[in-house]
Amino acid sequence: MNSSAHTPGHARKVPWGAFWRLVLIQAQNSFNEKGAQFLLIPLGVWLYGAEGDLEYPLGAIIVLPFILFSPFVGWLSDRFCKARIIQFMALLQICVLAGMYWSLRVHNLNGAILWFCVFAVQATVFSPAKKGIVKDIVGTSRMGFASGIVEMASILSLLIGQIGVFIWFRYLLEPSTDTIWHRWLGEGFFQWFDAWLKPSGINDGWYAASFPCLVFLLLAVPVAASSFRLPRYAPGGGRPFSWSLFYEHFHQLGKLWKNRNLRVSEMGIGYFWFFGGTVMLMTIQMAKEISGGGDDFSSVGAVLMAWMSGGTVLGGIFASVICRRHIRMNVSVAGGVLMAASCAALAAVSMASPVFNALLLAAGISAALFLVPLNAFFQDRADNDKRGDMIAAGNLVDCALGLLAVGFQYAMMLVIPPSWQFVVMGILSLFMAWAVFRFSRAASGSR
Repeated sequence: MNSSAHTPGHARKVPWGAFWRLVLIQAQNSFNEKGAQFLLIPLGVWLYGAEGDLEYPLGAIIVLPFILFSPFVGWLSDRFCKARIIQFMALLQICVLAGMYWSLRVHNLNGAILWFCVFAVQATVFSPAKKGIVKDIVGTSRMGFASGIVEMASILSLLIGQIGVFIWFRYLLEPSTDTIWHRWLGEGFFQWFDAWLKPSGINDGWYAASFPCLVFLLLAVPVAASSFRLPRYAPGGGRPFSWSLFYEHFHQLGKLWKNRNLRVSEMGIGYFWFFGGTVMLMTIQMAKEISGGGDDFSSVGAVLMAWMSGGTVLGGIFASVICRRHIRMNVSVAGGVLMAASCAALAAVSMASPVFNALLLAAGISAALFLVPLNAFFQDRADNDKRGDMIAAGNLVDCALGLLAVGFQYAMMLVIPPSWQFVVMGILSLFMAWAVFRFSRAASGSR
């Protein structure tokens, strides 16, 4: 086991193989987590029509464990080997997917939701370990690049999971082969695919949800095996276990709040997740309105999410390249301003216009530009022996704002149309850009 992470003063070579293995492991975990969630959402619409609103309770379920167990999982990451934690969580993921698959096969929606709750707990334990080990592997000098790659790989996996599952669900649900995807790609492309993937004439939402879950389960096995090749680093924290870990949230947040660098950067990171969660729910609302809650819901939702998601990935890659040597806070400021401008433009354009899709792409790019430097700055400024603790505190803020996004968008959905919802998000984004601008000027002036 390695004794510690290397710093800029060390000449040790960065083990890039281990880093890219970590990227694969955490990306696959994010993909399966989001894929499982977005299997249940169209299943709810298939069962209950436009009145199916599983997206709201599922959105709350995915963040509640982060809020409830944040101090404990931060302590786990500081106290024990992060690689071992990642390995145990990879094995737990296999058990969760197996249970969820069986629940869907026997048409037990409540059982599937219960297993999804366990998946949310698994993701809570996994998060500070996979974030904390990044600096152990690459050191300080490469944190801007490595952090951006890890975050964007995670976001890309989340987005591919939710979009891909929507498309897959729609394909498995539709009884004929005369789908939009067949028209785009050609009948011949799907002939071999249909022979084994899609039973003739089936129109069963349970099958459309259970088959992808089985595929996720099979893919999780080799990735879990690869986690046992991660390098192990000695944990930096020596604090013994205490029951206060389950209720010391305010103390943990207080330590983060006292550090201005961590406080302001986490405010920006948390806003990114608030923005993303709100806009994601807005796209689901728009997809329901366009499709009328019919079978086309998944296809329409996938298209809207694809534009936003593609922009987020492009922006993340761009920001990572810019910050590959140094963390540049002015990139975050520019991203915040562009977020506000994109939302203002989205409010003025019809959802049926191609320009609307292009603006969703721009909103995704600007959101990623806003996030990457802030996230790298936060991880770099956290002390080594408290990094897991501070990351867990940051996760607590992110998830509290993610939970707020669920209630916030639900309230907006009840009183104002999507166009005015974009106006609200534009105003909030402009305020956050101004806050980060003031912080970046103060930080540069204190050097």
